[in-house]
Amino acid sequence: MRLIYKLFYILFSLFLFVGVFSCSQSPAPSFPADPRHITVFNSGIRLFSSPGLEGRAIRPLIRGEMLYDLHQVSHFLTPLTLEGRSYVEPWLKVRTKAGEVGWVYGAVLYNQDGEAAPQLPQKRLAALFGKSLEQKINRYALAFDAAKTDRELAQAYHAFREIVDSLALHTSFAIAVDPTYALPDLFWMPVVLPGVVPQMGNNGDAYYFFAHFGVFRKKAQQTQGQEDDAFFDWCIQQFPQDSIEYLIPRYRIETEPGQGSSLLGRGLYFQALQQLDALYRRKTPFKLELILQKNRCVDDITVSKPSFWEQRSKIIDELAQICRSNLVILTKADKIALETRLLQLEDPEKYGLRVNVQTGRTE
Repeated sequence: MRLIYKLFYILFSLFLFVGVFSCSQSPAPSFPADPRHITVFNSGIRLFSSPGLEGRAIRPLIRGEMLYDLHQVSHFLTPLTLEGRSYVEPWLKVRTKAGEVGWVYGAVLYNQDGEAAPQLPQKRLAALFGKSLEQKINRYALAFDAAKTDRELAQAYHAFREIVDSLALHTSFAIAVDPTYALPDLFWMPVVLPGVVPQMGNNGDAYYFFAHFGVFRKKAQQTQGQEDDAFFDWCIQQFPQDSIEYLIPRYRIETEPGQGSSLLGRGLYFQALQQLDALYRRKTPFKLELILQKNRCVDDITVSKPSFWEQRSKIIDELAQICRSNLVILTKADKIALETRLLQLEDPEKYGLRVNVQTGRTE
């Protein structure tokens, strides 16, 4: 009998242990499978008559309550602290099961473990950049995912560059209109805009949006055709450290944050232009991008009052080599500008050209 009681005690203790362990390892509350539905996971969420804290509070929402998303978003984000957690989110228009229509703060899209619902980045996108730009971004994301050939990926990349330019203009305009405008956190954007890398400026007053060429190269490896592989290989070669298109390519040297000097004289410009020219001569869907990259190289050499790292003799040697070359990607205007800069290097000081910067003095 004692043996039976002992066995019963052991089994009962094991049952309790398993029960406690399974409770402690319970999964995070799951979001509704239908993105049109929103579950209220946290307390402190209220239904408002209009977006923003200035609106009239209709009533507090009950934990576990289900809301229906009406797909309207405020045109701003609100910083707010709820239950000890800080948020900067938009407001969402919803309908309750009882038929009440109102606005809830975006923190409703977080569960009790602080995890965000999959649709939250889209809500932020619409709030920050408006419906038109949101739709462009969504179309691009679909085209990027669906690309099966190098030509289709090139078309998606064209759209990506246009979007990146629009994003930069949008944030600059917002600050110009309202100098007190606080730039929001945009580092979630790669979720909705594949291949982008947002970076805040050193003064915290501007965003720059760069291409992550590693993302595009990975996609190119999955498509038919080799032109996308070749183009993104070239791009990665120019930004070898992390494959991200920062302000300083490999033919420049960074001397202070965001600033640098040209490395003309090391052969890097000529090599880059030769490779661009070889790609340009092919039947490539990336001709526009190749021209833009060529313009970047030429402009870096011919810019007003440039700073050159190397000795004047080395600079002249490489630039003369470029001018003598038969690169079809260089236009007549490019050649005139490069030859003019070559002549100016005979008397750098006269034309405000700084050379041999590496020594701490200029020739």
